Amino acid sequence: MPARFQEIKDWTPGYMNVAPAHLDMMVKCTACGLEREFSKEHLPRSLRQALVKDIEKRLSCSSCGAKAGKLKFGYWLREE
Repeated sequence: MPARFQEIKDWTPGYMNVAPAHLDMMVKCTACGLEREFSKEHLPRSLRQALVKDIEKRLSCSSCGAKAGKLKFGYWLREE
């Protein structure tokens, strides 16, 4: 079976640079529901220490174009 992303509910590190390196990230478009993996290495250097909520304001969905991204932090569960 494929892996499943387990979000840590009601948690945000505040600033992107304090998010633990061992956590995985997903971004979800709250407009259309598209979810995909997210890596802070793809952020411009100027945003790597920004507030998570400020980064979310800049995320644009590759499917519908909405600026309605929500970062989710968690880890992958391997189901057998």
